[in-house]
Amino acid sequence: MIIKNTLRIIRDYKFSLVKIIFFELLYFIKGYSGFKFNFSNNSTMTDNIPCPYYLLLIIKKHLVKSDFIRLVDLGCGSGRVIDFFNNSFPKKKFIGIEYFSQQFEYCKNSFDKNDNVKIIQADFTKIDIMKLNSDYFFLTAPFKNTHDFLNFVERIISLSNKKIFFIIINYNKKTIEKIKNIEIIETYYISENTGYSICCSNNI
Repeated sequence: MIIKNTLRIIRDYKFSLVKIIFFELLYFIKGYSGFKFNFSNNSTMTDNIPCPYYLLLIIKKHLVKSDFIRLVDLGCGSGRVIDFFNNSFPKKKFIGIEYFSQQFEYCKNSFDKNDNVKIIQADFTKIDIMKLNSDYFFLTAPFKNTHDFLNFVERIISLSNKKIFFIIINYNKKTIEKIKNIEIIETYYISENTGYSICCSNNI
């Protein structure tokens, strides 16, 4: 399983692999958290493979220009995304939702001293996440089934009474274009299925 997934990662990142490795080593040396990953046996949820720092650095440039108050990481794993953005935006609020107990406990302990960070153990598809009043939702390809992904995002958009943004990792652009009532405002892809899209709802 590990060998198979490692080969898949190498194939997906292709010519950007040197940059990926460089920034992984850099932030490891800096003492950032979120280097744990695990492989899922869940029928609907994907493996917990953290978003590369290389992509987070590019996404950060977008968030610097935004006026967001709260970002929710749906399937936060060991907390890499929250740790990175919390270091970049210490006055903002961050919420991580993680289903798997081991990842949740690790992540929760990592942010025990951060009053602006809240970690919740839950299946984010089954709770009322609109109560979290988030400006941004971060998703690192949490669904195995594309149909589940599309339905989830469309449901969030339909329930919102304000413009909300999605940072979507490792879903190809053609899939994202199928989402109703959404506008793609920024994309960056290393390969067809590897990269990110930043989108906003346009139903308001």
